[in-house]
Amino acid sequence: MALDARLTIQKFKGLAERRVFDVVLWICNELIGAGARPYLVGGCVRDAILGAALTDFDVEVFSMPFGEVEKILSKKFTIEKTGKAFCVLKLREFPIDVSVPRLEVKSGSGHRDFSVDQLGECNVKIAAERRDFTINATYFDVKGEKIIDAFDGIGDMASRTLRHVGEKFSEDPLRVLRGMQLAGRFNLVADRETIALCRGLSIRSISSERIFFEWKKLILQAETPSLGLKFLEDSGWLKFFPEIGALAQCMQDSDAHPEGSVFVHTCMALDAFAKARIGDELEDLILGFATLCHDFGKPYVTTHDSRGIHHYDHDKAGVEPATQFLQSINAPKYLIEAVSPLILWHMVPRFLYGKSRSDGDVLRLANRVGRIDRLLRLCFADFAGRANWRERYDPGMEEWLGSTARRLGVFSSKPAPLIQGRHLVEFGVAPSEKFSRILDECFEAQLNCEFVDLSSGLAYLQKAMRCYD
Repeated sequence: MALDARLTIQKFKGLAERRVFDVVLWICNELIGAGARPYLVGGCVRDAILGAALTDFDVEVFSMPFGEVEKILSKKFTIEKTGKAFCVLKLREFPIDVSVPRLEVKSGSGHRDFSVDQLGECNVKIAAERRDFTINATYFDVKGEKIIDAFDGIGDMASRTLRHVGEKFSEDPLRVLRGMQLAGRFNLVADRETIALCRGLSIRSISSERIFFEWKKLILQAETPSLGLKFLEDSGWLKFFPEIGALAQCMQDSDAHPEGSVFVHTCMALDAFAKARIGDELEDLILGFATLCHDFGKPYVTTHDSRGIHHYDHDKAGVEPATQFLQSINAPKYLIEAVSPLILWHMVPRFLYGKSRSDGDVLRLANRVGRIDRLLRLCFADFAGRANWRERYDPGMEEWLGSTARRLGVFSSKPAPLIQGRHLVEFGVAPSEKFSRILDECFEAQLNCEFVDLSSGLAYLQKAMRCYD
């Protein structure tokens, strides 16, 4: 991992969107002029050391009361109301949070159960002690242009170690899920003490909104998502996601899946998905969760015989546990609706390639799954999630299905019915019970390739109408 700990203002400027960093500098200069000492902290410092693009900023302000900081910023920016209870000011127009060093005392069992007081004059190390992991506890002094790394976060970045900062880590169980996505994003392995602390924490006090936010980061940003799942396994947190936990106990046929359990296969498939992201957030989110959930049905249908281990109909069996998992992490409805058909039909492409290659089969599949392009991406991640996939991979299926779907105009959308209600009206058919039956029959004939354009469709409609006279 290439690190550059010689940070300067110019280095930050070169990694950030100019419009955003200009605002960060204005804020820091205004605060310095008013006698405060602002520091950049957390993810923006970590990412700058790694040489990654900077998308958001956290500014922590020493030597100034929270109310005075708010007064200065409010003159120029609109401040979000959320966050003030924790001495954090969120700028509505920019991805910038401004806070003051604060003392958080646990006041209950919930994720939000803290009493918060602003600390007085304190050094950076005391402030850094309340942060989660050492890689997020590095500060950059804007005025002095120097790094303060009280807990050797840079050393842990270099050794790819995920290490908690201190004993306050256990006060917030959400940090386990943050550890999950950080491990996946930065290829980190947690040290033993951090794993031990995580094993003593529970998910039950965390809001479902925050749970989905961390899973979303894993799916969209992790370079190696499998490290996030393995972190959950090591931490004993798969028990809170039983649909994933069940995969670790479910073995597969050693010829088709020499990698081992369904959990190992899923980890490998997720890593293959991550390497093939297309940069479209919605599409990557759908495909990532589809890849994670695609084999959730296997533990429910596993059988053994003299020929080995089988998981017949695991695609059909997987829809319900996938829905349960996605609902449990508060996934939005649109995501569940997009993922479910991908799971249900993910075995069909290779079956069609081996048994039938008719246009009608492709049209019907496109109508069921919604988008062939998504299905092909899932099929590739599924196949690449095997230890021996390169030896057995045949690109012919993807080439055939992709080219056929493009030719039929259904690569990225469902087939649209050629015969519409207006055509029936033009033929003098009044809206009635038989109206929808005729339209359904025509669409089924279209999917069966009994007609391929509007003119042949209208000819079919005329014949079909005679059966309803």
